[in-house]
Amino acid sequence: MADQKISELTALAALPATNDYFVVLDTDTSTTKKVAANYLYHTWASATPTVTSSTGSFTTVSCSTKYFTLDGKTRFLQGLVYITDKGTADGTIYVPIPSGAAAAFAGGNWPVYGSCNTGAISAVLNVTESRIEILEHDATTAIADTMTISFGVFYQLA
Repeated sequence: MADQKISELTALAALPATNDYFVVLDTDTSTTKKVAANYLYHTWASATPTVTSSTGSFTTVSCSTKYFTLDGKTRFLQGLVYITDKGTADGTIYVPIPSGAAAAFAGGNWPVYGSCNTGAISAVLNVTESRIEILEHDATTAIADTMTISFGVFYQLA
């Protein structure tokens, strides 16, 4: 194959299949190598985890999450919890993570960012329990009727 300008190459019409590879030039060794398409492109997966609380139970709660995994080890998870009727639930909100255990972060849990109707949340990904644990920013319960909580976390798979 003769050298071509990048502007002359045919653009991809759609995302490549996960088992496709790209050829790249390693300029340090002047050799070509292959890179798996799924290393560059990432497909989002969906999960609908069952939300629970540390005390009592919800009457009406739902959760939707989206996630993808980079290079087989780094996961990005984004989610929303909707509490319509808190019932007797109180304390900490528990949201299980999708399949694949999280590795410990500096010997402990992974920090989680997010917010709710009333402001910031305080949350962690508990690696021992494989779940996200959510409170209000001041460590009080975030459980209330008509509460919406958004959260996200990057973590390493074990």
